[in-house]
Amino acid sequence: MKKKVRSMAAFMLACAIIIGAPAVPAQAKSKGYAFSWNGVSVGMHDKAKKFISKAGRPVAKKVKKSCAYKGKDRIYKYKDFILYTYSKTDKGEEYVNGITFLNGNVSTEEKIRIGSPLADVAKKYKNGKEKFGIYTFKKAKSKLQIEVTDGKVTNIRYIGTK
Repeated sequence: MKKKVRSMAAFMLACAIIIGAPAVPAQAKSKGYAFSWNGVSVGMHDKAKKFISKAGRPVAKKVKKSCAYKGKDRIYKYKDFILYTYSKTDKGEEYVNGITFLNGNVSTEEKIRIGSPLADVAKKYKNGKEKFGIYTFKKAKSKLQIEVTDGKVTNIRYIGTK
């Protein structure tokens, strides 16, 4: 049951990310929240190519025509996280549009991971809004959402915004 709920939540997040994607990809490095993996840091709307090459082979990959623009949406599922990308044209450059953590093996740049106590989140992030246990923090063209249940982080996701 828990896996079905998580799968459904991931699907709904992917749809929200795709619909919220900008029509024109950003040209400069993001000043919003960033995620680091294997020595490469990537922000929302940054070019995804270098990050994807460092992340290695995904466990699964889905490609579909975008409902928000003329390009393709791609979902790369890795062991520890899911990467969402978009492109402006069918064969165009990919840009990062979201990242969802799957377990506590990865963390934010501020060292928050699934399983971290809410008190640690409160120390690292300020001025967030809480609704139904989901704390949302905004920075430039990105959002960081941290879901908390029973005082512990249960989900973390980065989302690109307009």
